Amino acid sequence: MAKIRPIVKAAFKVDELVEQFENIDVPDGYLQTGTIEEVNEKYDDAYLVGEARHRLDLVQDQIKNEPYGEPIPTCLKKDERQLTSFIKTWSK
Repeated sequence: MAKIRPIVKAAFKVDELVEQFENIDVPDGYLQTGTIEEVNEKYDDAYLVGEARHRLDLVQDQIKNEPYGEPIPTCLKKDERQLTSFIKTWSK
């Protein structure tokens, strides 16, 4: 069994990336189970950072499209913070 890379451990602490692995990549056939071991084996570092950037774009679009004057949902702020931190830490 391969050692889990630090970037993969970090990715599993980002809610939006876990959502991508388990609820999008598994049904779409890119992953069989979406486990940390499978992500470690199948996805390289550049892919993980790229996916985080893509998910951040989606979250920021949701934030931008919130009705004017309405508070931004806490979950969106959390997702943006987690993704931004992941990208800053792991992009080269």
